[in-house]
Amino acid sequence: MSARFGDGAVSEHAPSDGEMTILVVEDDAMARGWVRLALTGSEFRLAGFAGSIAEALELCTRRGPDLVLTDYRLPDAVGTDFVRRLRAEGVAAPVVLMTANPERGFNEVAREAGAQGTLLKTGSVEDLRTIARGATAFDARHPRRAPGQAALSPRERDVMRLVATGSTNREIAEKLGVGQETVKTLVARTFSKLGVHRRAEAVAAAHNLGLL
Repeated sequence: MSARFGDGAVSEHAPSDGEMTILVVEDDAMARGWVRLALTGSEFRLAGFAGSIAEALELCTRRGPDLVLTDYRLPDAVGTDFVRRLRAEGVAAPVVLMTANPERGFNEVAREAGAQGTLLKTGSVEDLRTIARGATAFDARHPRRAPGQAALSPRERDVMRLVATGSTNREIAEKLGVGQETVKTLVARTFSKLGVHRRAEAVAAAHNLGLL
């Protein structure tokens, strides 16, 4: 089967033999509809939908899905933070990070955070099947990070994404759930790696390197 996200309804019920449960973390109603349609006729059954990381953590603990499919950009944090929090809480279910468009270096960031795969929202259910069965599947449409590029850690990239939106250190700390001193350290370390001294310079350098 090669149903794509956006091509095809699936009910939430107890899985039968051979079926796998999947928790979908996505706050956009239209995207939720696409996922539901794409899973039609597959061996996947929904463990539920979550619209935030806080809600998803609770559902993961309570329902124990076989697979977690999460959008990268969520209201209360980014997907890489979600993966790290799942692992810290002992949730071992494989996680697939989903984006609407290809992003340079996204596979590397997802892998470093502990995800088992990436998927564009036009991706195939077959990729989910592969990951649920214990393999990894990183969407090749995400361009690779070029050799010699500044290797920002996933957390540093998350900080830079928020810096690029104009967020203050306090706002970044609130969104990532860390202290302001931690944010200051991450910003300083990122500036050092990029060889810049100001936020505008850092954003420009990160864009030029394909890190945003």
